Formats: sequence, structure tokens, C-alpha cells
Amino acid sequence: MSLALDLKTQTLASARRLAGDSADLGALEAISFPERKTERWKYTSLQALADGHLNAVASGELSQPLPALSEFVVTITNGILSSSTLPDGVSLKQESPTVNGLETPFAVYNSAVAQPVVLEVAANTRIEQPIHVQIQSASDVPAHCNPRVVVQLNNGAEATVIEHIHAEGQSLTNAVTALITADNATLTHYRLQGEHASTLYIGTLVIDQQGVSTVNSYQLMTGNRLRRNDVHALVSKSGAELNMKGIFVVRDKSHVDNQICVEHSVPNCESDQNFKGLAGESGKAVFNGRIHIHPGASGTNAELSNKNLLLNAGAEINTKPELEIYNDDVKCAHGTTVGQLDPIQQFYLQSRGIPAAEAKRMLSLGFVNELLMSLPHEKVAEWAQPWLEAELTHASPAGDAA
Repeated sequence: MSLALDLKTQTLASARRLAGDSADLGALEAISFPERKTERWKYTSLQALADGHLNAVASGELSQPLPALSEFVVTITNGILSSSTLPDGVSLKQESPTVNGLETPFAVYNSAVAQPVVLEVAANTRIEQPIHVQIQSASDVPAHCNPRVVVQLNNGAEATVIEHIHAEGQSLTNAVTALITADNATLTHYRLQGEHASTLYIGTLVIDQQGVSTVNSYQLMTGNRLRRNDVHALVSKSGAELNMKGIFVVRDKSHVDNQICVEHSVPNCESDQNFKGLAGESGKAVFNGRIHIHPGASGTNAELSNKNLLLNAGAEINTKPELEIYNDDVKCAHGTTVGQLDPIQQFYLQSRGIPAAEAKRMLSLGFVNELLMSLPHEKVAEWAQPWLEAELTHASPAGDAA
């Protein structure tokens, strides 16, 4: 039996155990699981899942709790809501609206079994403090969980949501997050991912701008044994604006695969993607950014930038920008780069008495510092600075000290 067929068999068995005869089982039965020849998965092997993560549900406890980045905290442990403190104007439900744009078999599986956490912000309500959504899991043996978070902003609402993902042991987090915005809504979204290196993450983020709204999303992530991020943005109302920024860092033998697609289906909308990646040791990163301009989406202004830095010869970054345009009256730009640290700059710093490893760290931090400094919330910036510095202080491989 192929790995793809085996994974489908495991998810179907798990879905029947967890959800019985769910209406979503039909969709799960119909969908195919990716193989290495599947174009969107060719740089990401699912071989790690052969350990049997999908056969068991995670039930462990974290060695220490996540720090609270706000007074308002929602905690989801091993896929189940465990606690919540919310401000006035935000209600919590566990009946999810329809989530559009779910394409991967893992997202379909999540739809069949997850217990959704839905945060709805009332119309014309401005939430001053961020809502910190902690998604955490732990397991000493291969196991998984299925968190599902839906954030709904009604007309004129304004809010900030910090989606903070953490896992320990051999846990696989199979997640779906949906951000749904109505007219005149403004949402600032953070996705912070810093799980232990032994963990796995497969997740889908859907940004569904159903109204004339503004969404600003910041995604900060490190690599682990397997990380797959599918981001599907639906810009579906004329006048909507989407801004996405991100930093991803892979070190040692860790892995990150970012697949981002922005769908412009109506006229006069804007989107901007700006991601930077760092890869060291034998780390492997993938970035595939796609802008899809549908027929009739005239007046679209869309940009994509992905700049990457290889910290040594053993690291790998595969990046590909895509434009699919079916309209002439648009303004689109895209570009990617993969480079290395400048030896002249390294020499200059070392000539001033700075050790080689520290010089590399300083130059690496400078490469992404612009994005780091653009984070608008102080608590998130305070978390991000030591997170990034810790990732950049890895020891250089033997023979790579100069």
C-alpha cells in the first residue's frame, strides 16, 4: 500500500471513531492524498506520518504553559477548548459557519472531526486589547490533534488576534484557522509558530474577505520535523485590502513549506505579500506564492516579494512566485531572491573584533529586521525578538566558522 493510500485509510478510520457518520466523511472519501509526484507537495515528504500519528489523539500536557501576551486568552489544548477569557463585544460559539477555500485532504479531515472555536466580534465594536489564542498540544508517542479556530468580524468591527501555536513531543497539529471579515471591518492577525523540533504541523489558514475590509496578517515560524502552511486568501469584495508579512527560519534538519494563494475575484482590490526566509545547517524551506486574478477583477493591485538567505552551503530554499492573470487592466508585481551572506560585510565586522558566529548572527538579524520592526503590537514584538535571536545563535557547522 502506498503512503498516500495508507494515510487516507488512517484518516477515514480516525474520522469514523471521532465523528461517526459525519456529513464531511463523503468529502474525505472522495479526496486524494498527496504523493511525491503531486506538484504542490513535491518538496515536502509525508514520510514522517508513517510513524502512525493519525492513529491516535494527543492527550499529553505541556512541560510549561505559554506566556500570556494579553489579558484576554483562549486556550485550546490537544484540539479541545480548555479555557477562555474574552472582552465585552466578543462571543464564543462552537458551531462553525461554512469555511470556504479548504483544499487539502488534511483540512477536509479537520472539517470532519474538529470541535470548532468560533470568536465573533459584534458589529461596530473596537476591541482595544489583542485576543491571544493559544493552540497547544503534547504527546510522548506519535499522535495528533485537530484544532479549528474561526474569527468572524461583523460590520464595522476592529480586533487583533494572536494565534500562538506550540507543541511538544511527537505531536502532529492538524489545524484550520479561518478569518472572515464583513464590510468596514479591520483585523490584525498574528500567527506565531515555535514548536519543539520533534513535532509536526500541517495547517490551513483561510482569509475570507466577504466585505470591504482590511486584513493585516503577520506570520512568524521556525522549522520542525514537518511544517506545512497552506494560506488561501479570498479577496471577494471590491475595495478590500490584504497585507501579509512573514519570517520563516529553518536550522539543523528542520523543514518549512509555505504555500500561499491570493484569489482576486472582484475589481479594485489590493494585496501585498512580503516574506523573508533564513536557512542554516541542513534546514529546508519551501515558498510558493501565487496571485490569481480572475476574469472581471479589473483594477487589481497585487504584489509579492520573497527574499531568502542561505547561511551555509548545506541549507536549501526552493521558492517560486506565480501570477495567473485573466484580466488586462491590473497592476501586478512579483519577485524572489535566494542569496548568501556577504563575505565582505562579514570580514568588516570580524576586522572590528566581532567573532565570526556573532557577525553572521548580526547580518542575519539585519536581513529580517525590517519586518520584525514593523510588528505593531509591543507584546508580540517582545516575544519575537528573543525568538528570532535564539534561532540565529545556532552554532555554525564544523569548518564553517569563517
